[in-house]
Amino acid sequence: MSSKVKSPNPDLNEFPFYEEGKVPQYHRYHAEVSYLDELELIWGKPWGAQGIGRLREVAMVRPTETEVKKLYEQDSSFFVFDGNTPDLKLMQEQHQNLARTYENLGIKVHYVNWSEDPPRSAYGPLKRSISAAAGFVINGGAIIPREATPYWRGRSRYVSQFLIGLNCPILYTVHGMGICEIGASTRMSDDFIILMLSTDCNAEGARQVLPTLHNSGYTEVHMAHSPGPLYDFHEDVPGWMHSDMWITPLDAKVAMIFPPWCDYGTIRRLHEIGYELIECPADEIHLYPTNAISIEPRKVIMNSSAEKTIALLESHGVEVVGIEYDEVHKYGGGIRCNTMQLIRDAGPRTFAENQI
Repeated sequence: MSSKVKSPNPDLNEFPFYEEGKVPQYHRYHAEVSYLDELELIWGKPWGAQGIGRLREVAMVRPTETEVKKLYEQDSSFFVFDGNTPDLKLMQEQHQNLARTYENLGIKVHYVNWSEDPPRSAYGPLKRSISAAAGFVINGGAIIPREATPYWRGRSRYVSQFLIGLNCPILYTVHGMGICEIGASTRMSDDFIILMLSTDCNAEGARQVLPTLHNSGYTEVHMAHSPGPLYDFHEDVPGWMHSDMWITPLDAKVAMIFPPWCDYGTIRRLHEIGYELIECPADEIHLYPTNAISIEPRKVIMNSSAEKTIALLESHGVEVVGIEYDEVHKYGGGIRCNTMQLIRDAGPRTFAENQI
């Protein structure tokens, strides 16, 4: 090393491909060093919750009065709920218990603090602001959604600000005429994800996010399809909107599914891949058991009221951590909806021969 070089770290050999007296070997940096190779060196953490490997860090949004405004009862159909406003105190207690459950399992919880109080949508109140899953972190960073429902639009700005504050890179932001609430897709494994065309994801939104999903390591992005409402409110509408309402990944090629909310083409594709599918009991689907969250393969957090579903999963060798969450459901989301997954270990792969 030349004596003329002055640096707080004089060992230039720490630079890949360093050769004294030569310019950086750009062709090698281009060909041999990926973005993910340098992710933690630059951004401080291995950001990515790609599949169902061990969950390490999450983010949550505490429920506030913005979730229980009397305004919503004036036209409950427009605000897509049955008019049964949750008890805020009980909702907060159940939400806090979910956070404690994560912490007791060794999972770090970050809390999102909005830059405005109360947070606002493009048109006024921001309903369902506690749906932290709007922040969708995959290998390398986050995809920021563009929301479908007018009183959700604007949540993406707060999510972006929060993630940037954590030093988590933003990989893509849905824009133009694209609609994609990407957080409502379902990460099945480190190389397989389900994205659903529905009220909350149009073809343009899907087109925009597909390259980023593939670049993060998903071998297959399966496009599911959904029915949806026209004028009338139906109590099962939330199940039609998001794939995380009807399918829960449990292990490599094992999942629980509620077929009435799933298009049959998806069932056929899962069968072709070799998935073992466990059918969620229909009389408990209103308890949101399919909106559970995988902590690691064959271990999930689920609403404890879904006793029949829990027994079914346990009979298949799945460990269930049950918590009370019925009151939170009244606002229109469940455990996975309320959880922004930030960091996971590498986990099972669907298409690789050697499973992790």
